[in-house]
Amino acid sequence: MAGNLITVDKNTYDSLQKELRELRQVVVQCQHTESYRNSDEIALQQLKKELEECTAALRQSEARFQKLADNVPGMLYEFRLDLDGTMSFPFVSSGCREVLGLEPEQVEEDATVGFANVHPDDLSGLQAAIMHSAQTLQKFEYEWRVGNTFGQQGWVRGVSRPELQADGAIIWYGYLADISKPKQIEQQFKEQAQFLQSIWEGVDYGIYVLDILDQGTEFRYVKFNPAILNLISIPLESLVGKTMAEGLPADVAHRYRQHYRECIQSRKTIFFEESFLLDGQEISWLFNVTPLFDSSSEIYQLVVTVTDITERKQAEKERQVFVSLIENSSDFIGCADLIGKPIFLNEAGKQLLGLDSQSFSEDFTIDQCFSPEDKEYVYQHIIPTVMRDGFWQGEYRFRHFQTEEPIPVDYNLFLIKNPETGEPLYLSTITRDIRDRKQAEAALQEKEQFLRTIYDGFPQLIFVVNVLENGKFRFAGCNSAAEKIVGINHEKIVGKTPEELHGEVEGAGITQRYQSCVDAGDSINYEECLTFDSAETWWFTTLNPLKNSQGRIYQIVGSTLNITSRKQAETERKQAVMQLQEQARNLENTLSELQRTQSQLIQSEKMSSLGNMVAGVAHEINNPVNFIHGNLIPASEYTKDLLGLVELYQQHFPDPPAEIQAEIADIDLEFLKTDLVKLLQSMQVGTQRIREIVLSLRNFSRLDEAEFKKVDIHEGIESTLMILHNRLKCKQDHPEIEVIKEYGKLPLIECYPGQLNQVFMNILSNAIDALDDAFVGKQGKICIRTERINSNRIAIHISDNGMGITQSAISKLFDPFFTTKDVGKGTGLGLSISYQIIVDRHAGKLYCNSAPQKGAEFVIEIPINQPESRK
Repeated sequence: MAGNLITVDKNTYDSLQKELRELRQVVVQCQHTESYRNSDEIALQQLKKELEECTAALRQSEARFQKLADNVPGMLYEFRLDLDGTMSFPFVSSGCREVLGLEPEQVEEDATVGFANVHPDDLSGLQAAIMHSAQTLQKFEYEWRVGNTFGQQGWVRGVSRPELQADGAIIWYGYLADISKPKQIEQQFKEQAQFLQSIWEGVDYGIYVLDILDQGTEFRYVKFNPAILNLISIPLESLVGKTMAEGLPADVAHRYRQHYRECIQSRKTIFFEESFLLDGQEISWLFNVTPLFDSSSEIYQLVVTVTDITERKQAEKERQVFVSLIENSSDFIGCADLIGKPIFLNEAGKQLLGLDSQSFSEDFTIDQCFSPEDKEYVYQHIIPTVMRDGFWQGEYRFRHFQTEEPIPVDYNLFLIKNPETGEPLYLSTITRDIRDRKQAEAALQEKEQFLRTIYDGFPQLIFVVNVLENGKFRFAGCNSAAEKIVGINHEKIVGKTPEELHGEVEGAGITQRYQSCVDAGDSINYEECLTFDSAETWWFTTLNPLKNSQGRIYQIVGSTLNITSRKQAETERKQAVMQLQEQARNLENTLSELQRTQSQLIQSEKMSSLGNMVAGVAHEINNPVNFIHGNLIPASEYTKDLLGLVELYQQHFPDPPAEIQAEIADIDLEFLKTDLVKLLQSMQVGTQRIREIVLSLRNFSRLDEAEFKKVDIHEGIESTLMILHNRLKCKQDHPEIEVIKEYGKLPLIECYPGQLNQVFMNILSNAIDALDDAFVGKQGKICIRTERINSNRIAIHISDNGMGITQSAISKLFDPFFTTKDVGKGTGLGLSISYQIIVDRHAGKLYCNSAPQKGAEFVIEIPINQPESRK
């Protein structure tokens, strides 16, 4: 509002100044026309009249402007700056007295007076502001300090707008206001803000500010002080400007909103505590929520202070634990002043003394806890010792207030002093009832006497060994029976190690057994052989470890029984048992050998009979087959001759009689001529095949040959394949088994041909059986490979692509009666007999290489020439 008045007054002032300048010009013109008065008197009178009217109007305007200027707060002024740097104040309002403490006329007469009271530190800035406004013709606005004639210092603020005059001078029209009070208030605000900022940054507890949103339904974080940022490792700066819903988990935000709403509803400060886990440690904070009110008494912000009370809470818990320990302790715990008046006594103490009342009588003192005959020692020895040394400890006696029974106690009396001055304050005690311990000690003494009687009266040897902390063992003693049994008494063994008593060898063994007992931590039993008086004796020893309160084994108690006679009897019995077991094993081996031999004989007999039968059949078949095969050649020739004769007849007698033509048609002579030749050829192929089969049977049936012979191994393999040819053929649900032959160049081998053929038969039959069950690939395959290993040894490899044999089965593959086939499909003797034929009869090797899903390979290795010892 003051600004608007100033603006109106200035415009009025400008208008009046303009009118004044026009009137002055009119006056000047009038003065110039005065010399021409005689020529134009009427014009002059008219001008005077106009001048008087204008002067009156100007005076009226000046009076009105002066009233306005005098009533405007502050000082209105017109400041002029000429081109030569001359400064002047053409106009200064009466507010100059209030603002600068100067009369307006003084400033109008001498412009430097207006600048004389400017504070030296602000003068250069004021001049620079004036020059900047003069150069740019921009609004002048500046604040500076001034001193008035009353010796007081204040602040003023000048605002004016420059106008460039026609003569190059610049005139500022503006006002100067006293702003000392606003400046003082501003300074107070700054000081208060600095004070509050120092508190905000300097306190050691956390502070944060919340904006209240949506009438208290939500809150937004405004700022956090440095202390709270250091109080917690969570980056709280990221929460500034966020609402609680945006910055906190939903459950946490809901819990805190309830507290903040409670503060808003109560319109006063509230307190609450929160505990949470931070880095695995429980932290406790005390929150102080204070509302801030605006000018309309509405709460617009909340200031929350956070104090870490973790140590205090921990101290409270520890104090509670300490109090609970004291109250629940079974020991007598009490405190009294220096004259013996009790201050505190826990429940266990009251029960120990037989006190029923919850409080003490006024005349109760601690010396009443003792019997009359014990008080003298308390006053003459215990109390002086406590006052001198600070404590006394020992066994003493209390009295029971109801029964007057003496109560043995472990009495601890100590002095509590002022921690700063060291001055004695109280007498305190922690006393334990030792009646049970005393009874236990008495019972222990009785038990010890009882055990001592047993120890010394037991007829068997008992010894005690100390287990030293360095791990060594030393005998602590033995009972009286030791001297009677082995001639060793207590004095002889005390302090000795096992090596010192029994020698290095036996002592080392004894030490090892003692260490085993320590390692086991429990009783152990064992038999040992010890030498006494150069005689070996056997003992059955039991070791029992003894542990101290820390669980460490500190002693071993051993008892031992002489079992020499029993050991001798056991030795004799064991020898007899061993002999019987050896005989049983021999009988078992003999029986197994007989069974195996019997099975082999039966199998050999079967094979021999089969061989004889096959040989006989082959011989019987061979004669008629040879007869037929031998006559087929001339029969073919005769047939060709007859067919030639028939063709010759047809050429010379192309038209035979009707009867002959009918017969020719009936027998289909042309087909007969062609098919008869084919028939004879087919019969020749069949007889040749029969001859080959018979030859294979004769080669295979060499079981009757009892001597080594040099034979072609490949012939035996081919003969076996010929016999098994029918099993290799394609079946309805099974493709043909392919036989791959990779024969090496081998010499004649010295062997039992029939037995070797039997081995080939067994292995190839097993391979066919394996492929009949399943095989790996699209077709079953058997590969036969022969090679010469060295100068006197060959190898025959027979492999298949069946499902393979497991390692557990391979280890028993050549055992008699072991088979992997189904019941009724195998005897389990084929490979066992084959193994004996190769290994025992031919000094060779027979082994199997196989793995599941990878087929099986049997390898036969035999010498080319057998040693003379085997022939």
